Amino acid sequence: MKFKFKFGDFFLGLGTLIVIILSAVLWIFIMTSDQRFSNIGQNQDNESKQVRSHNTKSLYDLYIPTTSYGFSDGKLCQLYDSKNNLTLEFTKEIKKAKAVNRIKKVIKSQDEYEKYLNSPKYLQLVYPDEITFSLFNRLNKSTKDNREFNRFFVSNSNHWIYLGNDQTNEIYRVKIKGANFDKLRKYAKTARTKHEIRLVRLKEGYSAFYVKNINAKVYSYLTNHQSYSYFVSRLLGTSGVTSKTNKTGQTVYSLNYYTRLRVPDPNSGKHNYLYTHFEKNKIPNATNRLLDSVYYVHQIGLTEQDLRFFDADGSNVSYLNYIEGIPVFLNKHDLQVKTTFSTDAITVAFNSINFQIPIPFDGQTKEIKPTADVISDLTAHGLKQSDIQRIGVGFKMEDDSSHHSLINLIPTYYVKAYGEWKSMDEWKKQDLTTYHKFDNRVKNNGVK
Repeated sequence: MKFKFKFGDFFLGLGTLIVIILSAVLWIFIMTSDQRFSNIGQNQDNESKQVRSHNTKSLYDLYIPTTSYGFSDGKLCQLYDSKNNLTLEFTKEIKKAKAVNRIKKVIKSQDEYEKYLNSPKYLQLVYPDEITFSLFNRLNKSTKDNREFNRFFVSNSNHWIYLGNDQTNEIYRVKIKGANFDKLRKYAKTARTKHEIRLVRLKEGYSAFYVKNINAKVYSYLTNHQSYSYFVSRLLGTSGVTSKTNKTGQTVYSLNYYTRLRVPDPNSGKHNYLYTHFEKNKIPNATNRLLDSVYYVHQIGLTEQDLRFFDADGSNVSYLNYIEGIPVFLNKHDLQVKTTFSTDAITVAFNSINFQIPIPFDGQTKEIKPTADVISDLTAHGLKQSDIQRIGVGFKMEDDSSHHSLINLIPTYYVKAYGEWKSMDEWKKQDLTTYHKFDNRVKNNGVK
C-alpha cells in the first residue's frame, strides 16, 4: 500500500505540471491572438510591424492610374470606356510585368518631356499625383528608391515601359517581361468616349484642358453608412474603450493614452470621423507613407471597390472614390480618406459614405465649359493660373428630395490652389486676399 500511495502522488504531480504548462501555453496563445491585441494602437511596436505588412493586391487595388490619354484622328484625347476600362486593363498587365534591368533616366528637359506628352507613339496612363518607384518592387528591385513618377508611357513594344515625372520633366525607361499591352491598345482605339484635350503645365504638373464643351452625365446612387460602433470596434477593439461626449454631440472614444476615435453626432446627419494614434516617431519616407496609408484604409473597413489614390502633399496621402472615371468629392470638397503623418501622431480623417446601388442613367447631363474659359473666369476673380496647382472635373454630391438616401453626382470643375481643393463656384465666392497674403508670407520666409 505504501508503494501505491507514492506512485499515485507521482502521477498527481505530473498531471498538475502538465496542466500548468498547458495553461501557460494557452495564455500565451490568447494574448497574441486576441483581437484586442491585433488592432491599431494596442502596442506601438506591434503596430509598426503591422503597418509595414501589405500585399500586392492591396497596392494594385488602390494605386490604379485614374486617367488615360491617347491620339484619335491626329488629336490628343482623354479616353474612357466603362465596358473596356483602359486603366484596369493596364493594371492587369503591369501586375505581370517584371523588370529585366534597372530603371534608367533618358529625359530631363521640359521641351523633350512635352514631345513625349504630345506624341502619337504613346498611350499615357496617369496617376493624379506622384508615387514612388519602390511602391511596386517587381518594376524596381530597390525598396529604398524614393524617386517619383506619375505617368506611364506605353509604346508599341511590350518589352519597354516609360515612366514620367511631371514635376521634374524626367522620363525613365525600364525593360520588362511578362506583360502584353495589345488588348490595351485595342481598347484605346475603340474607346467610346474621346474628349479632345491639351496638356497644360500648372504648379503640380500637367492638367488636361478640355478644348471644347462637353456634356457630362449626371449619375445617381443610393447610399448607406456603417454605424459608428463598427468603426470603434475595428479601430479600437471591443474592450478597454472609454467615451466622452462634448457639447456639439461629437463623441471621442479612447483606448489607453495613445489611440482615439472621434465620431459625429448621430443626429447631425454628418459622417466624418477622425482617428488618431499618438506616437513619437520620424515621419516615414515617401514610399512608406504610401504603404502605411494603405494599411489604415484597410483597417477602417470602407468599401474599397472604387477607392483610388488621389493626392499626396508632403506628409498627407488622400483617397477618393472614382465613379465612371471621375473623382467624387464629399461635403462640397472633402476627401474620402486623408492620412496625415507627423512626429507626434498619425491621423486618419475619413467619411463613412458607401455608394451602394447605382440608379439607371436617366439621360440627364451637364455642360462642361472648355477649361481655358474656367481659368479666365477664375483669373477675373483674382485666382490666377500661376496660383493653380491642379484642375479637373469631379463630381459634387447633391441630395435628391425623392429619397433620403438618394444622391446625385453633378459634374463640375474642381481646383486645387494654396493646398486646398474647392469647386470652381466655391473659389469664386472666396475672398482671396487672405490666401494671397499667406502665400506671399510663405514665399518670403522661404527666401530668408
